[in-house]
Amino acid sequence: MSKRLWLVILLCANAAMGATRLEGQTPLPLTGNQTPQRLDLSTHNWPIGSDDELVIEGHNPSARPQTLILRIDDEASVNYRSRVNLERIVAPGPFTQRFALSEWRTSQPRALALDKLTKLYLFMADNAPSLTIHRWYWEPGLTLPAGTIALDLGAAAAPRFTGFEALSPGDPRLIGHPTPILRPSGDALVRDGLRNLDGVRLDLAKGRYQLTLWLDDPGEWEYLPHPFERSVLVNGEPIWAEQWQPQEWLTQRYLAGQSREALPNPDPWQLFGARQGGPVHVTLNHPGGPLTITLVGHSPDAKYLAGLLLAPYPAPTSKEALPNSGKDRAVLADATASVLTKQRQLFLEKWTLAPYSPTPAPASQQLSLTPITDAAPTLQIAPLSAADALKQAAQPVLAARGSQLLMEFAIHATTDDPAPLLVIQPPEQAGSPLALTPYYGKWHLVRPQASGTLLAPSDQELVEGVAGLTLLAGVTRRLVLQITVPRDAPAGRYLGNIQLLSQQQLVQLPLTIEVLPLTLPAASKPVGIYVEAPPYLNWLSPDPEALKEQIAAASRCDLARLAKLGISGLSPALPQDEAGMREIMGEAAGLGFVPPLLAYTPLKRWGGDPASQLDQWQARQQGLTASGLPPLAWSLFDEPDLATLPAITTLAREMKRRDPAVIRAGHFNHPGQVGLLAEVEIALINAGFGADKADVARVRQHKVTPWFYNLGTPRAAGFYLWQSGAEGYLQWHGRMPTALPYDPTDGRESDFMLLGPQACEAHRLSHDLLLLQQAIEDLRWLAWLEQEARYQVEAALLLERLRDQLPTRWQVAEQLPSAAWIQWRREIEQLAKGLKTLQTGANSSS
Repeated sequence: MSKRLWLVILLCANAAMGATRLEGQTPLPLTGNQTPQRLDLSTHNWPIGSDDELVIEGHNPSARPQTLILRIDDEASVNYRSRVNLERIVAPGPFTQRFALSEWRTSQPRALALDKLTKLYLFMADNAPSLTIHRWYWEPGLTLPAGTIALDLGAAAAPRFTGFEALSPGDPRLIGHPTPILRPSGDALVRDGLRNLDGVRLDLAKGRYQLTLWLDDPGEWEYLPHPFERSVLVNGEPIWAEQWQPQEWLTQRYLAGQSREALPNPDPWQLFGARQGGPVHVTLNHPGGPLTITLVGHSPDAKYLAGLLLAPYPAPTSKEALPNSGKDRAVLADATASVLTKQRQLFLEKWTLAPYSPTPAPASQQLSLTPITDAAPTLQIAPLSAADALKQAAQPVLAARGSQLLMEFAIHATTDDPAPLLVIQPPEQAGSPLALTPYYGKWHLVRPQASGTLLAPSDQELVEGVAGLTLLAGVTRRLVLQITVPRDAPAGRYLGNIQLLSQQQLVQLPLTIEVLPLTLPAASKPVGIYVEAPPYLNWLSPDPEALKEQIAAASRCDLARLAKLGISGLSPALPQDEAGMREIMGEAAGLGFVPPLLAYTPLKRWGGDPASQLDQWQARQQGLTASGLPPLAWSLFDEPDLATLPAITTLAREMKRRDPAVIRAGHFNHPGQVGLLAEVEIALINAGFGADKADVARVRQHKVTPWFYNLGTPRAAGFYLWQSGAEGYLQWHGRMPTALPYDPTDGRESDFMLLGPQACEAHRLSHDLLLLQQAIEDLRWLAWLEQEARYQVEAALLLERLRDQLPTRWQVAEQLPSAAWIQWRREIEQLAKGLKTLQTGANSSS
């Protein structure tokens, strides 16, 4: 059979499978008007094709987002892996959820046989309230104009974008020997493609066309493909090229999202979706006949193609302009506009924007500066009048020597200002100022649930300093002042002020701190975060020795920043070699981190062979022990499947045999893992395993030291950690961008950025990191209270009352507002002020 005849047969087969036979919306029967819905498809025969869609319309009556689950079976479905299971987060209120049938692939992977579907289930996650379902129906998907060529490149089993033809390895139109890539997120057009592709050879009628190429691999986990030089030729003539210097790529591509703020117009498509896949649009005048598109680059990543669209373009007909087309406002061809519109529709109906209420504008239409006393979310902070703000700011904030505290404010502006003037005079006494670092919040869209599909505005990311501060009308800006009180600071009142000038309006507030004549004990429990070096360092330096030094410098920078903040615990970014480990461990010991440090990554990075892992570990363990540094706690497992427990047990016991003094650790997230408690010295437990005070006691019964990890409320790492009796706390993650930072939709999970995506180049961190630091201060105040309770009746009574008031169940603690933790801390501080007054016979602020 000739290649040409084979191609014709293939095209006809693909067209038959993809073509819709629906004349319009085709309703599905409902059983009642709520979830769950169960539909037996074996008794129906709808003429659906893979270019059609399933649309569900309904209403979420709950005040909270809910998880809706769609399950689809065909005749070959016998278990979870052989059917399709799709989850969507549904915001409160009306909703529309759209599912393209061309994307229905099992995890095996396998395309469902649409003519042999057997079941449709629509239901909620466990114990979630029901949703109201108004209707669900089949609907024709994307139909493109005649003469359009639309190709979705990727593996034969990969999802296909509606209206596009699949183009897979082995097709004679492909040039070279490409490798298919499938990523976990993105629509069916951009999530898969062909890598190391030399080109595509087509036969095209004479005419004017708009060529769109989706050229970017979206990446996965902490990896983002980074071709610095690539180009595209059509019949040997260059039509597009780009060339980056590494640092230029870093700032303009990798970190481009830093400068884009979500408010006041949080459009997920414009912020994320329109850029995914890197669409490039070019106009072609083709004389007719062969058309060869050639990809040129020096690496397989530079020769990547996810999708190709050739749209007839006889004259500008659509009013829609190309995304980011600037002043020229280049007009889209009809087919191009249809594809982008469908992409936008699918994206916005998947990535739901959580409802939010903008902060009320100041009643006086004046610039305002409002103290935040309870760490409330920024959007919940209403502006105070100038008189009320002044009254509140005049109240002194209590602090101990050698402590750190936060003072927070909300700026409400009624007009935009790209460059307001903010002047902060640090609090001082007798010419001695306290060290002060200002931060301001930037608004981004984030995924409140790590693997959910809901997006919400958040100003968690804080930028250090005041340079670059902007104000937007109706958008509240959080200002955070992190203040360090020296251990030798004289007691008394320290006075400073804030002055903000914007659009000829001036507001100012006092900063008043009362330093008490006492010094808090040092943190005795490790409380901190997991840290990794910025992943892009591995991509930008071709010199191995230079790379090694850059990563070491970045790690030193991270450790210094964390130590300056008072963070006491750590899972550091450990190199694999003994010398590199010693360097980082010595640095951490010198900065005062509480041992043991958790070695989270080394064992898994020494490969999957247990014998090799053990040999590598033993060599490092012996060398580190001889160095005299505090021992590491070696993480053996991280939320393991129950089937892996025997292998883990074997590894753990062999480590103990080789070194009886070893400290083994593991992450427990399921009650079924309890058998592994016998194989570790430290058990890091989360809510999945059980994080109640009783669970901590259960771990202790096995003679194992309990730590918490990844509980959802940073401030609870103080009071709740103390109440529960756990001995440490670590929070995921200092730096884990999933592919592209500032795009929460491009990976299996959201980006985790307690330290920001960079090390020393740009000081950005999460507000949650500062709250974690304040939880450490809570622990220090509690340690002081326990000391005083031995001698002071008032302290003993408060200590007993806190034992009674603080929750012992994590589910209760998690629901507490931040104001509750702050109020308990204030009670201890007020007691300290009173006790010192009694002891000294004079007011401590005099």
